[in-house]
Amino acid sequence: MESRSGRGEDGEEYRLFVKLHEAALKSSRIPPLYWRSLYYKLANEWTDRRARAAAQVFDAGDVFGVARVQEEDPRDDEEETGGIAVNSAAQVTCKVVVTRESGLQASDCISVFLVDHAWTYCVENARQQLEMMPGLLSRMAALMALDFHGEVPDPQVVEEVLTQQWKYNQTYHLSQGSAEEKVPVWYIMDEFGSQIQHSSQPTCCMAPFFFAPHQIAYSILWPLQDLGAGDEVTRDYAYSESDPLIRKCRLLPWEPNDLQDVNSFTPEPADLYYEVWTHTAHNMCALT
Repeated sequence: MESRSGRGEDGEEYRLFVKLHEAALKSSRIPPLYWRSLYYKLANEWTDRRARAAAQVFDAGDVFGVARVQEEDPRDDEEETGGIAVNSAAQVTCKVVVTRESGLQASDCISVFLVDHAWTYCVENARQQLEMMPGLLSRMAALMALDFHGEVPDPQVVEEVLTQQWKYNQTYHLSQGSAEEKVPVWYIMDEFGSQIQHSSQPTCCMAPFFFAPHQIAYSILWPLQDLGAGDEVTRDYAYSESDPLIRKCRLLPWEPNDLQDVNSFTPEPADLYYEVWTHTAHNMCALT
């Protein structure tokens, strides 16, 4: 079986994968260069020169690492307190960097990676899941760097997670019939994916992808440029949004912005709008 040649059983399975997922791949703007490698990683069929994997290939750890960075407020590096210099503004943050010595090449067809989702939920069930699902609250608190080390759900920590979750939330829609019946699904990526920071000039791209055969959603990560060892991995949190005002709104959890000058008044359309709409609807009914 020749995996990369497109011949034989693998080639047929790959063609079926593209046929089933092509619209989603294009909608997510995942370059065709990576489609075949993505298929093998999703379908447990990735073959390298040494071994055949028996599960989805989560190999991002071979290329990337999470670095802890201590940042200081330059306005208040030191305060004099009783003659002792006290650093009062230090804050520890995390970022994802390339750790592989050979770096990462955007032109390499295998430079595409699966990122798992730690929590998938509907908004109306979020609180109940945090209170009832074993280990979920502890994991979310650790992921969000909240101070909680117990096993019994703490109402205050639950509230804090529900407040902070909007800095980590991602969403996609499951289509169930008409456009009005699309179901919004919220998710938080795993400890690796959640630490990839925002940039308006990102080095990488990420998009959710629903793999139909397994009925599971993943996030897909791929580079937009070549990266060397030590380079930071960033992504655009408002990916694919070009409207400047909507971008500001989508980035509010991470980039506070004063939108008080934005006119929130929505003018009512003129009577002609309703006349044209009614006439068009009447003609459509006549055609059916």
